[in-house]
Amino acid sequence: MKEYNAFTLAEVLITLGIIGIVAAMTLPTLVAKYKDKELASSAKKAVSVIQQAAQLAQNYYGTPGDNSSLFDITKESEEVTQNFSKYFNGAKYCAPDTGGKECAGLHYQIKYSGKYETSPGASGVGQMYYSPRIVLPDGTIVSVDQKDNDYREEDCTQFNEDGSAGNTTTCKSTFIAIIRFDVNGNRSPNQFGRDAFQMLVYKNKIEPGGAAFFGVESLRSILSGGNPIYTNYTIGEPFEW
Repeated sequence: MKEYNAFTLAEVLITLGIIGIVAAMTLPTLVAKYKDKELASSAKKAVSVIQQAAQLAQNYYGTPGDNSSLFDITKESEEVTQNFSKYFNGAKYCAPDTGGKECAGLHYQIKYSGKYETSPGASGVGQMYYSPRIVLPDGTIVSVDQKDNDYREEDCTQFNEDGSAGNTTTCKSTFIAIIRFDVNGNRSPNQFGRDAFQMLVYKNKIEPGGAAFFGVESLRSILSGGNPIYTNYTIGEPFEW
């Protein structure tokens, strides 16, 4: 009689168990990396669409290379945002805090790109979208915060390497508006540096800028072909020294 070598049922079950454990450990990381690539691609597209809309506005106002005609420091954010929405195909304008069904669900919390001490002894509580917004056909939300001057000197907090609050210094700025956008609306992960980002509008350019916790370095990395930069944390998580 021929002898056959085979695995016992116990050995098969042990092997399957090990495979299951390894999969459980590695699968979330693989899924997160895939999602990050997908969100990064959407971020590139959103930046391109925003830049194109700004250029169309420049052409309309007859001021090539000058953003100040649209992002007018004499106007309020609502008027500027509503005007800006006209230069996106199929966009919808949503006024702030109206409570209407059309823009329901657009007031939501967005975590910072990392653990920053924006409240005493605890990590940031996130940013809320309570400003006027533009909703694009693909679900991207664009928020505009119009400034009323083109030069400011204001107190700002410098953060230490671990994200804890450091010294207060005087910051000088010349941007005329802030654009924040979320590439997948109110769907998760709702974190700056992953699906939400910030750009600053100057008279002659629109580029990533501002406080680091708005995912500025992440957006710069994505636009240059790199990976998103962010740190997972829990809102309100205490700092330990």
